[in-house]
Amino acid sequence: MLTAVSAGMIGAFTGSLVLAPSLAMAQSQPAVNAQTDAAHQYAACLKLARLKPQDGYDSASQWADMGGGEPAEHCAAVALIGLGDYTQAATKLDTLADKSSSSADIVAGFLGQAAQAWTMVNNLQFAWRDQTRALKLIDKDPTLWVDRAVTLGMAGQYWEAIDDLNKALDLDPNNVEALVYRGSAWRALETYDLARADIDRALELQPDHLQARLERGNLNRIAGNKKAAREDWLAVIEQADGTPAAKAARDNIEKMDVDSENGNAKMMEENAKKN
Repeated sequence: MLTAVSAGMIGAFTGSLVLAPSLAMAQSQPAVNAQTDAAHQYAACLKLARLKPQDGYDSASQWADMGGGEPAEHCAAVALIGLGDYTQAATKLDTLADKSSSSADIVAGFLGQAAQAWTMVNNLQFAWRDQTRALKLIDKDPTLWVDRAVTLGMAGQYWEAIDDLNKALDLDPNNVEALVYRGSAWRALETYDLARADIDRALELQPDHLQARLERGNLNRIAGNKKAAREDWLAVIEQADGTPAAKAARDNIEKMDVDSENGNAKMMEENAKKN
């Protein structure tokens, strides 16, 4: 997620580079072409930063030296994320947000990406700070509320996370990610009926959602339904083996089997003592 830049952000930024129709009529054709070329260069730079981060960083740096401005600096930050230099990337994105004269949605995008990079180095305080700044700029984007909720959940602040997820779901009642994360938060708070309601709703909307299936397995295990838990976790492994979700599912199965073996051994020991 961090190494990619959303199409919405590319569109928003290039939209700020392309002249509005009323202004374009007053400009010469070479000026219009120059703006269009800059938009294409930005998109190409971001693509290179995602596919070949080092090449993307070198290209963006050269572009910045030639006066590429915010697009070039942002492309360099995206490349740094791809290179795994999350602290430098986050710092660069924060600086961009501080100095930017772009629209609120673009600045919020810088802050959102900076927060994700801070999360990668477990700096939850800075992540929360940037997400809060982004929400002050745009409070009608459910994704921003979900992102901050995830940070709060990672910090163990489940009630605060649920508050943010409630706001996301007020904006988008069918937001599957918000439902899954809220279900996970309810489980952490041992409010299993609400957790199950959210996860069931998420799977109704998106039956193949990995994290929702993993979470339902967790809830089935807590409810004592080991068969259903195993079925959910095996489905996750079959659907996406090699992913973090599949690893968690496999670890859960192994732990459940070990717990069962230990439980059986203890029962046999107790029975032997009685006899």
